[in-house]
Amino acid sequence: MKNSAALIASRRSVIEEMLQQTPDHTVSVSSLAAHCCVSPMTIRRDLDALEMMGVLTHKHGHAILSEHYRFKDATPTNSNIEKIKITIGKMAANFVRSKDTVFINTSSTALYALDYLQNKRVNVVTNNLRIHGQIHRDSLNPASTVIITGGELRLPKEALTGEVAEAAVKRIIADVAIIGCSGLSLKNGITTSNAGETNINRLMIEHTKGKVIVVADHRKICHDSNFFVAASTTIDVLVTDEFADAQSIRDIEKAGIEVIQVTVGTRISERNIDNHALE
Repeated sequence: MKNSAALIASRRSVIEEMLQQTPDHTVSVSSLAAHCCVSPMTIRRDLDALEMMGVLTHKHGHAILSEHYRFKDATPTNSNIEKIKITIGKMAANFVRSKDTVFINTSSTALYALDYLQNKRVNVVTNNLRIHGQIHRDSLNPASTVIITGGELRLPKEALTGEVAEAAVKRIIADVAIIGCSGLSLKNGITTSNAGETNINRLMIEHTKGKVIVVADHRKICHDSNFFVAASTTIDVLVTDEFADAQSIRDIEKAGIEVIQVTVGTRISERNIDNHALE
C-alpha cells in the first residue's frame, strides 16, 4: 500500500515536471501514458487528481499547467486551491463551540472557517482585516462579536502587526485558535513567510487554553518557510487535505498530533471564494 502511494506520488511529480518543461506547458494524455509506462486511464485518474490540487487543467485529451499553483505569498487566486482551503476551513469550524472565544490569524484558510459558524454565537479575535468580507456577506452570526486587534497595517494582505496588535492578544485567553501558516514540519514547526507576523501568531498560540488547530493545505506540509512561529509540539490538531504527502502525515501522527485530512468538496461555488486570498 505504501509502495503504491509512493509510485502514484512519483508519477504525478513526473507529470508536473513534463508540463513545466514543455514550451506551451501542455502535454497529451497519450504522451504522458507512454512516458510513464501506464495506461491512458491511469493517466486520466492522475490528471483528475492533479486538477483538484490546482496543478493543471485536464480537457480534450491533454493537460495544461495551471498558473499560481505553488505556494507563494501574495500570488493571485487559484480557484481549485481555494476550494481545498474552503474545505479545510469548514472542518476546522467544527472545533469551535457556541460562546467560544477564537483566535483567527491572517490566514485565508483560517478565515474561511468563519463561513461555517453562522449557527454559533462566538467571539472572534483577529488581526485579519479581510474579515470585513465575512461581515458584508453575513457569514457570521449576528450575535457574534468581532474584536480587531489594531496595529500596523501590512498591505496587500491587510494584516495588522506590531506592538499594538500584540498587546491586544496578550490581554485575551481564547478557547480555541485556528492558525494558518506558510509551512509546517516536525523539525522546524510552524513557519511563515512574513517576519512581522511571527510574534502575534506565537502569542495567539500561547494564549489559547483549548485546542490549537493548524490549517494547512498539502503544499505546506513538510515545507519550511522563512520565519519560525512555534514548535510542532504546540499543535493539537492539523487539518489538511487528502493530497498531503502520506509519509509526512504518518510522521506527524506518530508525533502525537491529531491529523484530519479532508476530501475536497467538488460542489463549492465560485462565489464562496475569497479573491483576496493570499495565504
